Amino acid sequence: MSKPDDVAKEVIDQAATDKAAADKTAADKAASEKALADLTTELGTLKTERDTLKTERDALKTEVDRLEKLTGKAAKPPAAGGGGCVPPPHA
Repeated sequence: MSKPDDVAKEVIDQAATDKAAADKTAADKAASEKALADLTTELGTLKTERDTLKTERDALKTEVDRLEKLTGKAAKPPAAGGGGCVPPPHA
């Protein structure tokens, strides 16, 4: 049969193990909550940036429309591939 001191030691050891597990669970929960808070903040920042970019895009579209009305045509960049010069014909 176990001695009372051995039983007491086992109970104390089990309590220490249980406390360590509870502390780890609490630390993991705190880390998860912080990560969630960080992601929530980042999401808010990204949404703000998206809204800013949409506003800038709309302002650029408005400016393009204004310039097209001034020129009477669609303002389009020249075709890619050169300066538009035609080489002289070969003789």
